[in-house]
Amino acid sequence: MLHTAPVEGSKPIKKRVTKAERSNIQINSPLDEIMIGLLLGDGHIQSRNGNSRFIYAQSSLREHHLNYFNHVYSMFKPFLSKEFEAKSRSFIDKRTNKTYSSISFTTFTLPCFNHYRNLFYNNKKIVPSNINQLLTPRALAY
Repeated sequence: MLHTAPVEGSKPIKKRVTKAERSNIQINSPLDEIMIGLLLGDGHIQSRNGNSRFIYAQSSLREHHLNYFNHVYSMFKPFLSKEFEAKSRSFIDKRTNKTYSSISFTTFTLPCFNHYRNLFYNNKKIVPSNINQLLTPRALAY
C-alpha cells in the first residue's frame, strides 16, 4: 500500500513507484510547514529528471543533534524506500586538518518536492520573497 502523507506509524513507500503513484504523493500539514523551516537551515532540494528530491544532512553528531536528526528522518520515512538507511561519513577538512562526521538522507525524486524547489531556488538557494507568508511558529522551530 502506498502512503501519500506522513502519519504516525506510516510505512515507507515501496522501492519502485509508478508515475501515477508519484503524482498522487503529497506533502500535507504539518510537514509542509516543517519543510519551510528545514529549507532555511540544513535541508535542500535537488532537481533530477524533471522532479525533485529532499536532502537533509547534519555534520555535528553530538547526541542531541543525532536525536534531532533521527526526529527529522522519522518524519520523512514515508518518502524513502523501505530498504533505505541514513548515510554517515567522515571527512577531513584540509584547511584545519580536523576530522568531521556527517549523516544524511535523501528522499525519492517526486513531483511533490518541486513546489519547494520553485520557492527556494533560482539557479542557487534563495530565501523566498514571500517568506513572511510562509513562516509559521512550527517552521521557525525547525
